[in-house]
Amino acid sequence: MQKIGRVFLALTLLGTMLMSAQGAAAAAAFNDTKTHWAKDEISVAVNQGWINGYDAKTFKPNANMTRAEFLKSLVAAMKIKAADSDTPFVDDTGWFRSYVATGLKQSIIKVGDYKENSFEPNRVITREEIARMAIRALGKDAEGAKSGYLALAKKLEIMKGYPDGTMGGDKNATRAEAVVMVMNTLTAKNGKPVAYPKTKEELNALIQSLPSFKGNTTFGRNQKVLVNLKGTDVFEDNTFTVEYDSDYKQTFIYIYEPNAENKALLKDLLKHYYPISYEKAYSSYIKVNDMKFVEGKNSVELRYDGVLFVAYKGSSNKTVGIVIGA
Repeated sequence: MQKIGRVFLALTLLGTMLMSAQGAAAAAAFNDTKTHWAKDEISVAVNQGWINGYDAKTFKPNANMTRAEFLKSLVAAMKIKAADSDTPFVDDTGWFRSYVATGLKQSIIKVGDYKENSFEPNRVITREEIARMAIRALGKDAEGAKSGYLALAKKLEIMKGYPDGTMGGDKNATRAEAVVMVMNTLTAKNGKPVAYPKTKEELNALIQSLPSFKGNTTFGRNQKVLVNLKGTDVFEDNTFTVEYDSDYKQTFIYIYEPNAENKALLKDLLKHYYPISYEKAYSSYIKVNDMKFVEGKNSVELRYDGVLFVAYKGSSNKTVGIVIGA
């Protein structure tokens, strides 16, 4: 089969990319978010590591968010590396110092926005401030200053207005609301996932929207997205790749290290392509992953939800390739 040959060739070439095992990261199960309207968004945010609960069982979704807490969450979610340095603020001492310094360097916040050179990190943040930080993080400060940060935030669907048509710029935001606004900012940056992504930009948007995704992504050749769940700058830490091949009109996934984090990411990704039968597709991957490599005897070809699913074990005995196609 041509598609199997394509997978085998890629696995042979890439099978040497073997990494050490990584620890699994599970989303926190908070007692106070089980029935909350933003429980799914909170779970994704915590799993991706850009916000934490107060403890293992408590998130306090309805508590107000402070300036420092929101800035930290935004910087971390946007994958901006925080670096400590002196700032003009007289109250920049605390756990938040590196995020404040980074916010200033990235022009997410500006000294002139605050009185008497005081950032007041523990002050409860307003929706106006959230809009301003989010718009600046997207590199749209000039547009926000011209048309209004709240108006632009509404246009970009970062936040919604109230039934009376106002944006409530002076109102405070809860932790749950802030999580949703940060996630909407990420969507504004990366784009919304499409039904069947074909470009690396569309694939990247899908991957970054998955609940188990963390770390970072980079673009490879053609339409390939390399996933580094460690979040390092080391090429060998890219242990998961996704690519759409326009010649074959199929999506190719390669899992180079069968650790818990990569498995969780794969399962979330399969939900997108096989919304009804993703558990069966994932079980087929596990079956192939657990095989020992024998030439010509390590593949399965099935259809789930009317869509082709092929899995093939690489000669490394770790790498598995998956083909998804109509």
